[in-house]
Amino acid sequence: MKTLSIKALIASFMLTATFQSSAAITGTVKAWPYMQSAGWTSADGYDFDKMHNALYQAEIIDNYPWTKQFLLRVRGGGSFYLADKKSKTVRHLKIKSVSGYSSDLTSIYQGENNGKGCFFAIIDGKALALNKAEDDITASFPPRPNAAQELAQVREQFKPEVVAVFLDNCVNKQQEAAMNAKRSSDERTLQQWVAKESLKELCRRTGNC
Repeated sequence: MKTLSIKALIASFMLTATFQSSAAITGTVKAWPYMQSAGWTSADGYDFDKMHNALYQAEIIDNYPWTKQFLLRVRGGGSFYLADKKSKTVRHLKIKSVSGYSSDLTSIYQGENNGKGCFFAIIDGKALALNKAEDDITASFPPRPNAAQELAQVREQFKPEVVAVFLDNCVNKQQEAAMNAKRSSDERTLQQWVAKESLKELCRRTGNC
């Protein structure tokens, strides 16, 4: 699997991303033994106990019928795993946020090809790192004479950043339409609300509105 150059992607991908949320198959992993019995294995050679502890009630993210892979996230906003459907392997994405906390990481699926292809991306929002840096400045006593300038500098330093990108298939419109047709009116309303709220949250975190 190819991971693209991050610096080359930040400007082009973040500004043109279309965040697909309709027709996503999501949910939680009941437990690793259920995946294992279906033929899934650890790409990292992790033993049963480690996989069971990591993926018990893990969140399933953007598992579409047309994609080659999907994301799993350790419950409670933990680290990410990438599940490859063809090889039936689950790989731990050893991605570190600037703050050191996985809660600063989020993911998107870019399902529309805007000339850059389609992909899954992991983003470091850097919120906790920024909060700490701001607190260090504002809580300083006596007050720092150049506090406003320092705050501007740390806000520039801790801007959100794409830290991993994994190429995948684009949305299959035919499959998406068939799946949406099976949804009840209430389900569609809920899905629309989730999509709207997700965009608002991503806007709040990244400022890319």
